[in-house]
Amino acid sequence: MVNDELDYRLLKIKNGKPFFSIINLEVSLNDSKNEIIEEYIGEGWIKQGNLESVPSNGYESWKKAVVNALEFVFSKTNQKWTVKIKKAEGRIGTDTNPTIVGFATILAFCKQTNLELDSELNSQIEQFAFNSWENKNDEKIPNFMNLDYE
Repeated sequence: MVNDELDYRLLKIKNGKPFFSIINLEVSLNDSKNEIIEEYIGEGWIKQGNLESVPSNGYESWKKAVVNALEFVFSKTNQKWTVKIKKAEGRIGTDTNPTIVGFATILAFCKQTNLELDSELNSQIEQFAFNSWENKNDEKIPNFMNLDYE
């Protein structure tokens, strides 16, 4: 079951380009290690006009972007966390790409944990995400550690 109150919505238009994703994470402290549990419950693409919600099988680039984003934020805190990924939604090719999904994941985690990234780093990540529609980067998986693509 998904607690919709944990939905984080990224919706922004920058330089005429859309950036949209909904991420639902259940975040809790862990005594010993960082743990990522993927519990996607979506159905994927259903029909034109509907949001695409990541299913348990498929959307691998979005899933990898979420994991990369979580590994990045884990590296910015001394605490250990368990994160259950319940939902990642968007619209492929028009509003959402892997980098945008990852960026929304970073923002969702920071909001739930009150983690504040350095303002310069935050600006760099934002710029990286807002450039994700350029040079076919929308087809690539983001590496948030180096702010480049795999």
